[in-house]
Amino acid sequence: MNSEELFRKLLGLEEPWIIKEIKFDHKEKRVDIFIDFPRGSRFPCPVCGIPYGVHDTEERTWRHLNIFQYPAYVHAREPRIKCNDHGKKTVDLPWARKGSGFSLHFEAMIMEMGREMPVSAVSRIAGINEDSVWRILKHYVDETRKDVDLSDLKVLGIDEFSVEKHHVYVTLFYDIKNSRVIHIEEGKESDVFGKFIMKHPFLDPSGIEHITMDMYPSYISGAKEYFPASEIVFDHFHVIKMMNDTLDKIRRKEARENEILKHTRYDWLKNYPDLSEKERDRLMSVKSLDLQTSHAYHFRIALQRLWQVNASIAESYLMKWISWASRSRMPDIIKLGKTMKRHLNGILEAIRSGINSAVVEGLNNKIRTAFKRSYGFKAQKYRDTIIYLVAGGLKLPPEC
Repeated sequence: MNSEELFRKLLGLEEPWIIKEIKFDHKEKRVDIFIDFPRGSRFPCPVCGIPYGVHDTEERTWRHLNIFQYPAYVHAREPRIKCNDHGKKTVDLPWARKGSGFSLHFEAMIMEMGREMPVSAVSRIAGINEDSVWRILKHYVDETRKDVDLSDLKVLGIDEFSVEKHHVYVTLFYDIKNSRVIHIEEGKESDVFGKFIMKHPFLDPSGIEHITMDMYPSYISGAKEYFPASEIVFDHFHVIKMMNDTLDKIRRKEARENEILKHTRYDWLKNYPDLSEKERDRLMSVKSLDLQTSHAYHFRIALQRLWQVNASIAESYLMKWISWASRSRMPDIIKLGKTMKRHLNGILEAIRSGINSAVVEGLNNKIRTAFKRSYGFKAQKYRDTIIYLVAGGLKLPPEC
């Protein structure tokens, strides 16, 4: 097998495409691959598929993957045909998409690197500018998103996500079963649910069995309005987060007058088995004091046990906890108890169904990491591209 035949196979070329010439320029440190087609070749119309002779051509160059350590470039005459029904059309090329200056293999490499590293690093390694990297990422994310399938969506996750400083939020919609972000909507008001439905006309709201979210009022009202048949779920993570926030609020108030409480935040918020020996000793010494923080800590421990009791007695257990909270004489705990009572059904449904938002938290961590490594104006401009790329579960073609 000669070098031309080898490269033809490597590039996946079929008739009438041939490798005309391969050049290695040692001085310029590059490889140039020249592709051509014989006189009289016919190409199918990209619209109807009927083959036609070549109407005219344009000389083009595409950046390809490195060959060993040397940048490679593909050169070819890009043909146009003149279809009887569709007029002049540029034919589809087997090695590059229309309008791109890069080969499919090169763009596939950019997509893989873009999922794992900053665009600045991708740009440096690939030897192309950052704008080109962003355009490639956005193109394939947008193309893949056109065919997003929500037919088996049964459990919908909702969460707010801060994408900029100064509390600029978007609402992320998650497919819990398939661990992916399926939609991004500006703001966090109740109408984000309606906008989600409008932008996915083939989605049947009645097919959504559960919606897991935090207790944000606008989300609750939006879910009830636009997904009336769905059960709302408030899972372990969100309930314990509210408990932790309440406990820490009490600790901070008392720490103003009790130095011993300073720098002990995580002693109270960690699960006991996760504490170091030093943290346990410190916690036990503070617990022996008659402080509201210590009393609130017992409420936290008791609330955590809700997810350990049998589902058949969960309602009774939670109602006892709420009753205990109402008699605590601690305003913040009393307030939390009232919140739990208002959202009783959603909390119990989470226990009955076993649904939780671990998927949401895992995807959010991926997104935060991606934003940290893609800081700056471009990261905000390509915000949705970043989110879908790292958390959208997109199935990109192997060669893009």
